[in-house]
Amino acid sequence: MSSNSKLTGSNFDGTCSNIDWKGYALGELDGNARSQAEAHAATCTACREELAATRLTLDALSTLREEEVPRRIAFVSDKVFEPRWWQSLFSPRSWNPAVAAACVIAAAILVHGFVGFARSSPSPADIQAQVNQAVTKAVSDSEQRQNKQLEDVLDYIQKQNRQIYKSSAFVRQ
Repeated sequence: MSSNSKLTGSNFDGTCSNIDWKGYALGELDGNARSQAEAHAATCTACREELAATRLTLDALSTLREEEVPRRIAFVSDKVFEPRWWQSLFSPRSWNPAVAAACVIAAAILVHGFVGFARSSPSPADIQAQVNQAVTKAVSDSEQRQNKQLEDVLDYIQKQNRQIYKSSAFVRQ
């Protein structure tokens, strides 16, 4: 572009010469146009303010991060907008009472399993004491059953003996 095209442009307040302050702030003016713009800015307060506002705008824009321009616009029908498999699991539309009940049952099983393993196991001394107690009880029960059977057998023998005695006494008479 020629320096004349850089100097011509819209006049922002109608009183100053046409200087491209955006081109000046961006460093796009050639040497002659640049020196004319600097000379004018030194004498004109309105143009200095315009140049300061342009530089402030450029500084603000330079703080923004650069982003890649999208190659195409995404449409609602694109796969990008479909929920992921895990998102559809947690959406309220996919839940029904059967799924909720299954989740509650699964959670109860898991909690029961972890609580069961969390209990402390008895020490070997406790186990031995329980075994000894069970053996003592089993022996005691067995002895009681044998004593009862022995008493029953003795009662039966005594009855038989009495009958034999009665029948022999009857025969003697």
